[in-house]
Amino acid sequence: MIVTSHNQGWKITTQRSHGLLAAMLAFQFEIDLPNEIMVPTLIAIAEHDDGVAETKEGKNLTVAGAPRHFLVDDGNAKSDLKQYQNVMEIATSKSQINALLTSMHLKFIFSDHVDGEDKEMDNFLKDQEKNRKQLLKNLNFDNQFSEHLYRFVEWCDAFSLLICMDKIQPEGRKMEISESPDGVINQVFYKEDNVITVTPWPFKQDRFTVFYEYKIIEQLKFTSVEEFDKICSTTVPQRQEFVLVK
Repeated sequence: MIVTSHNQGWKITTQRSHGLLAAMLAFQFEIDLPNEIMVPTLIAIAEHDDGVAETKEGKNLTVAGAPRHFLVDDGNAKSDLKQYQNVMEIATSKSQINALLTSMHLKFIFSDHVDGEDKEMDNFLKDQEKNRKQLLKNLNFDNQFSEHLYRFVEWCDAFSLLICMDKIQPEGRKMEISESPDGVINQVFYKEDNVITVTPWPFKQDRFTVFYEYKIIEQLKFTSVEEFDKICSTTVPQRQEFVLVK
């Protein structure tokens, strides 16, 4: 979950909502890919952080009972493999392209994993490395093309996170997004409230609208994840729209 403080309590954005926003950005991105590659890639972008129902996961509450932001350490030396196994099962059941890009994303997010600290994770990551090699062979993709395709995934993911985490700086101050598929470092800034521009401009249209949904949870702490899930499930989502202009 993406959790930020709010004057009414907590602002909760699910990873799935963030993924949908990333796919909206990807849909508008100027990239030359055939339909049979573009569509699975869009789905991989939308679903790359799926795998579990976030509000039902006990680890998503802190010891104090507050909703846990996904970047806050839960204090567990071992990673819970369930989400990553689930998301790989979902991706693999769709197509080999989805499986490849999702596996590459797992490689990215565990790039700082130290071998030997968690045997189950060690084995999982080694299996994924073998899996990627076989998928590249099956798809007849070379490393250069697969990296180009994954940079597209990662760029959209990074931009979506900046938006969902309210990280874009005010007053026109520029900040980097990530390295684009073509190796360009794009910068983003607000032109005015909820109006965003990117330089160099990477999109097909000069103006378009995107959104993500979130929930405001007024209760500050919870005695159990079941209580948290119940309140989240009965809270009406709100929609935050942004206009992107060249």
